Amino acid sequence: MGHHYVPQHYLRGFETLAYPGSIWRYDKASKLFKRIPIKVVAQEPAFYDEETERALSTQIEQPALGSLARLRRREPINQDDRARLAVYTASMMMRVPRRRRRSLEMVPSVLTDTIAGFRKRLEEWASSPDADQVLVARRFAELEAAHEKFVREPPLAVIDQVRSPWPRQRFVDLIFAMTWRVIVVDASTRFLTSDNPAFFFEAYGLGQPEAEISFPLASDVALHGSWQGPREGLVFVQAKPALVREINRRVASGAERFVFFHKHANWIAAVTEKLHPFLSRILW
Repeated sequence: MGHHYVPQHYLRGFETLAYPGSIWRYDKASKLFKRIPIKVVAQEPAFYDEETERALSTQIEQPALGSLARLRRREPINQDDRARLAVYTASMMMRVPRRRRRSLEMVPSVLTDTIAGFRKRLEEWASSPDADQVLVARRFAELEAAHEKFVREPPLAVIDQVRSPWPRQRFVDLIFAMTWRVIVVDASTRFLTSDNPAFFFEAYGLGQPEAEISFPLASDVALHGSWQGPREGLVFVQAKPALVREINRRVASGAERFVFFHKHANWIAAVTEKLHPFLSRILW
């Protein structure tokens, strides 16, 4: 059994009612649907070390269980609940394969920019009248050697940061401060989820006025966070079908590989495979 990058207790909110403990999974790689036990989905061997896996469970997942259950039951929450769920939501952005892949893709450009900064300082030093040009040449050679080494093998500290599932405090604070709308649906429609369940517009981040978070909490409940409304507000909203479709499009578009639903539904493949989906802002 591997390490779960999406918690099992979270995925149980989307389980197949006829087969408790199971969920339907659509695989973007194989293009196949399959009903699978929740305990074996959204996990990967050695995705984290054992200490990190335990810490995620004890420090983030377990403290949020009661708070998550209250929102799933459409019940009000207090500020402590909100704080736990803000950490939980932020961690869902950090612990998933998509975030790890995108961070790894950014490593070469970040290292290049860092080396460029050092090179500029060396050039400024080299142009000064009292610069020891022999020492300058040595430092340039060391810098280029370091660059070549880091391109081949990024520093361990960088890799550790990429693999870290822990959210930055600023992310948590911004999510906490947003207006939260708990979106509930009737029996006619349902939310899906994925291996990257907490969607946000990367172009806006979390602090811009246009920023939003869409985070399905269960098949019939989703959390939407935005700066539209009173800070730290909590509103329960009955969803119209168009709103559910928009949230499902967002979550499907952000999936790295797997999309999960409570039943087999062919529309999931069409939504997930769309290369350039049109995603609208949700305005209240």
